[in-house]
Amino acid sequence: MTRTRFPLFALMMLVASATQAHKLAQPLSVRADTIQLDQRTGLSLYQGHVRLVQDGLTIHAKEVRVHSLHGQVLTITAKGSPVRMTDRKTGGLPLFGQARELRFEAAPDEVTLTGGVVFRQGPNILHGHIIHYHVRSEQITAIRGAQARVHARIVPHTAKTKTGAHP
Repeated sequence: MTRTRFPLFALMMLVASATQAHKLAQPLSVRADTIQLDQRTGLSLYQGHVRLVQDGLTIHAKEVRVHSLHGQVLTITAKGSPVRMTDRKTGGLPLFGQARELRFEAAPDEVTLTGGVVFRQGPNILHGHIIHYHVRSEQITAIRGAQARVHARIVPHTAKTKTGAHP
């Protein structure tokens, strides 16, 4: 197993947005072909061209399942070919990501992305098969897949990259 500690250049912001989403501090807008809500069990299922928007975070997926209890989200699972997300509230350049599956679990405060994971923010990029992000400890573990190792391209911050100026 190959493990890579990745600078939190942007992934922390993605997960911070996902964490805010589970608390529903901001209104959550969902569009889908079908929506099934079961208030008794706390399960919600959104299927077909799902688009979730909350504040600056947008997620596109084929299917999203949300399990909540007493108004608190316990888990969010998004599946797609791939799941695509954009976070424009990262305090800098927008973050773009994709994976086959995204799973957020509130109890350990962890986000796991699986299958062809790609994150990009400006010139920085991270590829892996599985990526775990532990929100409280701010630790990221990237794990290789059967066919490919973990790959990261990290461009050092300069005055130009911080201000967004181009050479």
